[in-house]
Amino acid sequence: MSIKKIKDNVYAITDGSTRGNVAAYVLPSQIVFVDSGMHIPLIKKFREHIERETGKKASVLFITHAHGDHVFGNQIFEDCEIITSELTHEAMVDSQKNNWTPEALEEWKKNSEDPLALDGLKIVLANKTFADEYELVDRDVKVIVKRTGGHTAGSSYVYCPNYKVMFAGDNLFNHSFPWGGTPTSDPLKWVESIQEYLSLDVENYIPGHGSISGKETLEEFLAYLNKVISLMKEMIAEGKTEEEILEQADKIDYYPSKREQWKALSLKKWYEVITS
Repeated sequence: MSIKKIKDNVYAITDGSTRGNVAAYVLPSQIVFVDSGMHIPLIKKFREHIERETGKKASVLFITHAHGDHVFGNQIFEDCEIITSELTHEAMVDSQKNNWTPEALEEWKKNSEDPLALDGLKIVLANKTFADEYELVDRDVKVIVKRTGGHTAGSSYVYCPNYKVMFAGDNLFNHSFPWGGTPTSDPLKWVESIQEYLSLDVENYIPGHGSISGKETLEEFLAYLNKVISLMKEMIAEGKTEEEILEQADKIDYYPSKREQWKALSLKKWYEVITS
């Protein structure tokens, strides 16, 4: 685990050791964490390190979306407010009922690179939700959390305008193909999300996966998304088949995906959204 100090008041782990990236905003009187990754012992050490370094206590954990690699460390923050969008909370409740069964969680543990990563795992849900936007104000510092959709319907960003840092969650994969095949993934909302990110006064973007970036990474991803969407719309208007459209969309150059089939499933989902 490598803890990166982005600015005097912002820390993050982006080396992949926690699977999904995690971050901490140090506010005047408290610490706000964002996402909890999927390595319980490392998340515990991360919290302890930031609290020890700053002399302040964790008070809030914001969750950007409902995937296990971003929420399986929630138990480390059970004593805090755990806040997320209503749609993300609903998705987590559904996953707890249908996907995160004891048997499924055992498989997660077996397949983990570190056998201790999920030792003692228990699912901890949010204890506070918001519909579309939430603001936390601590003296003269503000943290804005806004649901935009994109990667999932509940996907939200966590932005501190004072520090000019945004945690984008899985709406941003840095230098790898994004996972866009979730049931509620929407490429049109994704485009709007990235456009909104670029309109804000941000110097450092923390992606859900990959290293911290500037605006260039977002502009590159936005250009790719727009190319895919334009191609699909044009070929649909020409009466081309789904197979023909997906074949051509696959040829548009971008970063490789980390998992086999991610690109194919993502493109298929985006096609379904555009034709719906």
